[in-house]
Amino acid sequence: MILIVNLNLAVDHIVEVDELRAGAVQRSRGARQQAGGKGVNVARVLKTLCEPSLLLGFCGGRAGDLIAAGLRAEKIASHTTRVREESRTCLIINDHGRREQTVINAPGAAVGDAERRDFEATYTRELPRAELVVINGSLPPNVPEDTYARLTTEANDAGKRVLLDCAGVPLGHALGARPFLVKINAAEAAELSGAPVTDFLTTARASRRLRDAGAENVMITLGEQGAWLDFAGVRYRFVAPRVRATNSVGSGDAALAGLAAAFRRGRTPEEAGALAVAAGAANALHGAGMCSAEEIAELRPRVRCEVETFSG
Repeated sequence: MILIVNLNLAVDHIVEVDELRAGAVQRSRGARQQAGGKGVNVARVLKTLCEPSLLLGFCGGRAGDLIAAGLRAEKIASHTTRVREESRTCLIINDHGRREQTVINAPGAAVGDAERRDFEATYTRELPRAELVVINGSLPPNVPEDTYARLTTEANDAGKRVLLDCAGVPLGHALGARPFLVKINAAEAAELSGAPVTDFLTTARASRRLRDAGAENVMITLGEQGAWLDFAGVRYRFVAPRVRATNSVGSGDAALAGLAAAFRRGRTPEEAGALAVAAGAANALHGAGMCSAEEIAELRPRVRCEVETFSG
């Protein structure tokens, strides 16, 4: 199975509007709540791809109860660690007129030392059963910034490959633990490199910085343009098929799920990248990992793969 670490689980409160107007009073088309977080999106897509997974994270209060109930309803296997504080609720406004999403992420529930130790014991207990480990998302308050580094080191020591999707200081710490693959988006890559990431040259430089810092392999997702994969010394460009996107929230998570599924199945880098980009494109039809296996399968042959060379 694929072990997913998503410490900062959330309730996603999704509001549908015809057109978002800042500063105005307006009515929504409707609203709903569901379990949320980057790892939840990954788990949904892995379930769609018939890949077994187990999701680990923190839950607290009534919001935590809603998260746990939502995961059970979706038949997503999970082992959540209870915390005293209330789990976060994130607001997603889906603007149908502009086909855009506005996302407001709350910081999350503060985690105590005993609660953190409970999670770490669960992680240590479940790690031997895992074939791959996916670590993604932000850290809750009070969780040390080197947590992902320590989890990655423990997985490496157990002979498990880690696919990591995070940013900022936690990423900087985790790179030193040498994760098998780091996946970030173009905005995060630009922040890392200090320059826009728009083409092969700038993407190659950003991926090299990540590899020099410790990542064995790197994927940088570029939204509707597709993704770049720097894998075992070869750089691949994956051009995404054109789709009529309605909600891109979670497309990077869907791509990470595609990578994890492909690597668990022993696929080549070309096959892994194509499945990742197809899953990301399929997600954009719905958002939050709510795509179907049929959609992914239909888009997969339409992903174009190009092998690039780069010196320096």
